[in-house]
Amino acid sequence: MHYSNGKPALRTKTIPCCLHGPFIPSSSGPCTWYGVHCNDHGDVVKLNLSTSRLNGTLTNFTFSSFTSLTHLELRRNDVFGSIPAEIMYSSKLLFLDLSGNRFSGTIPQEIGMLVNLETLSFHSNNLEGHIPVSVGNLSNLGYLRVDDNKLSGYIPREVGNLDNLVKVNMSFNFLTGHIPSSLGNLTKLSELYLFLNNLTGSIPPSLGNLSFLRILYLYMNELSSRIPNELGNMKNLDQLLLGHNQLTGSIPASLGNLSKLKILDVHENLLSGVIPQELGKLESLIQLSFSHNELSGQIPILIGNLSKLEQLYLNDNQFNGSIPKELGNLNSLVELILLNNRLSGPIPDSLGNLRKLEKFTLHNNKLSGYFPETIGKCKKLRNLILSDNSIMGSVPESICNLRSLEILHLGNNQLSGRIPKCLSNFSQELQVLNLHLNCFHGSIPATFLKQNNTLRSLNLNGNQLQGSIPGTLINCRNLEVLDLGDNKLTGGFPNWIDTLPEMQVLVLRGNKLNGTLHTSNTKTPFPKLRILDLSSNEFAGLLPSNYFKNFIAMMSIDRSASGELYMGENYMYDDTVVLVVKGLSLELERILVVYTTIDLSVNKFEGEIPDTIGQLRSLRFLNLSHNSLSGKIPTNLGNLLLLEHLDLSSNKMVGDIPVQLASLTFLAVVNFSHNQLQGAIPKGGQFNTFGDSSFQGNNGLCGFPLTKNCGDDRVSFSPTPEEHEDEDDTFFDGFSWESIVMGYGFGMLIGLGIGWVIFHLRTPRWVTRITQQPRQNRK
Repeated sequence: MHYSNGKPALRTKTIPCCLHGPFIPSSSGPCTWYGVHCNDHGDVVKLNLSTSRLNGTLTNFTFSSFTSLTHLELRRNDVFGSIPAEIMYSSKLLFLDLSGNRFSGTIPQEIGMLVNLETLSFHSNNLEGHIPVSVGNLSNLGYLRVDDNKLSGYIPREVGNLDNLVKVNMSFNFLTGHIPSSLGNLTKLSELYLFLNNLTGSIPPSLGNLSFLRILYLYMNELSSRIPNELGNMKNLDQLLLGHNQLTGSIPASLGNLSKLKILDVHENLLSGVIPQELGKLESLIQLSFSHNELSGQIPILIGNLSKLEQLYLNDNQFNGSIPKELGNLNSLVELILLNNRLSGPIPDSLGNLRKLEKFTLHNNKLSGYFPETIGKCKKLRNLILSDNSIMGSVPESICNLRSLEILHLGNNQLSGRIPKCLSNFSQELQVLNLHLNCFHGSIPATFLKQNNTLRSLNLNGNQLQGSIPGTLINCRNLEVLDLGDNKLTGGFPNWIDTLPEMQVLVLRGNKLNGTLHTSNTKTPFPKLRILDLSSNEFAGLLPSNYFKNFIAMMSIDRSASGELYMGENYMYDDTVVLVVKGLSLELERILVVYTTIDLSVNKFEGEIPDTIGQLRSLRFLNLSHNSLSGKIPTNLGNLLLLEHLDLSSNKMVGDIPVQLASLTFLAVVNFSHNQLQGAIPKGGQFNTFGDSSFQGNNGLCGFPLTKNCGDDRVSFSPTPEEHEDEDDTFFDGFSWESIVMGYGFGMLIGLGIGWVIFHLRTPRWVTRITQQPRQNRK
């Protein structure tokens, strides 16, 4: 923008093709140009060039030439640079909107000289520095937006002088300090947005004076102390969002006075005590979120009076007692989330009345009783998660009515009987079917017939299922996770599984599967496989070299091309898997996409370890123990730069331990015991940290940490691997579960910023159970 001969002119590098010279001077004068409005005297009073593809700066814009200008609107362009202090010369400005550009620098103090301003909008730029105190001079201001910038410092208390303000938005900045109590003077204020800053201190009780306030957003700050009782005086409040702070104390009963309240959200604070009965009077409430606090007591029966409620989030607290049957009165309810509490008793049959319910989650409580048949009436259900309780009995056939279901997770209960046949084909929308750790028996339903199904995760681990793996699973072309471990399945390896293009996790551990492993005729078997666990079966023959050379996902050291940290993040579901490490069962509640493992232990494999394993550069866990493998340890295992756990124990390996393994800096756990290895144990690197139990039962090995020196010809008798089979737990004696998990977690997660300390403070969130497994004999 520039000026010529004292007359205002406009210039843009990009002129929209649909406008015919709106920025070019013409014989009829500037008052005819696009976006320019003049008064009867020919003075420009309004410039509205919003969304006009303007770029450049305001550096040469002579505001002093626009003494009659009342409106300047340049929003949604590409104007950059600073806001000139010369803007003060347009002293008649009523409306100033520079939002949605790339302005940088600070807000000039001179902005306080525009005393006629009624609207000031600088949001969605790159402005920095403090909000100038001079803003307090804008006594006519009714609308103030500076959100979505990089502003820092305190909120000026002088803003409290602007008693004509109706809307204030300072969210999404880096503002610090306390919320000024002077904001309680803004008695005309209707909307106050201060969320996503770094504000500290308490919520001022003076905000209770804002009797016209409809919206109060203070979430995602660092506010502390109690919620003021005075907030109950804001009788027109429509939305109150205080989540993700550090608020303490109880929920004020006075909030029950807010009869117009539609949204009450105080999630992720440190609130304690019980839910006040008075909240049962909030009959306009649509959303109620108390999740992730320390609330206790029973869920009030009066919540059943909130007939307009659509979302109820009480998860991650300490609620106890039964689920009130009165919740079945909430006919508008769409989401009911009660997971991670201490709720007990049966699931009320009345919840079958919730015909609009789409998400129902009771995970990790102490619920008992039978699976309610009435759930089948909730035909709009998309997510049904009842896992980690003590629900018993069979799954009713009425569940087959839930044809919109996307996630069905009933794992870790006491359910029994046969798996309803319909579960394999009742919903084309089904993505997740998880029935693990129950008492189901019989065969896996063989009715996966719909080739356009969307199933991506099937987990039946830890039941008593028999028979073969149904071949109709080949129709599940989107399947990423298949966990059928710890059942009683028989038959050979279903090699057609390697044709499933999305398969990432395959767990068949702890069954009675037999035969050899050979590929199908597909050109690239298992291209995305990250976890393969076939341990504790009766597989025989050579190790599957052809598979190893096609495990493309284990060859790259890159994380995930999708940008996910955990599997299932894009589906709003945490995939789980159970791993066994030296007799310990680890249930990972979330599967890191960088976790890669091959476990073929406790089978009858023979022959040599193929060199193709050395190509799996991102492999982190390799367990080939308790087989009949022979030959030398391949030197190219030294290429597995991310390897953290290596177990080759109880085989018939010969030769030296390759010195190349000493260069593996992440290696935390090794076991070469009970083989026929010889020579010096490699020195340096992680090998200096391993105990003698990692090497015992090899007559020819010498050097640290064994007591036998390499110059000593005396050889003591050691039993063969078969004789040591029942004594191999001595390797585990030197490791607590913390050290094993730490060995896994420290190496793999160090790059993600999760270190040792998390294991000393608490079990990580992604490890939900660690239990001793009964020792399984080789078959």
